[in-house]
Amino acid sequence: MYLPDSELLFYGGLALMGAAAVLALACILIFTITGRRIRRRLEEEYGKPDKPRQ
Repeated sequence: MYLPDSELLFYGGLALMGAAAVLALACILIFTITGRRIRRRLEEEYGKPDKPRQ
């Protein structure tokens, strides 16, 4: 199937946007999991953080 250049750019852009959205969700998930793990380890080693002064 032949696609004109404009349609190729359009559908290629849609595919890249979809891939970027999937990768963004994967990164959010990974950073959330590792952040919890790191926060737990820091609390074990140093205790809970103090509340900031206002």
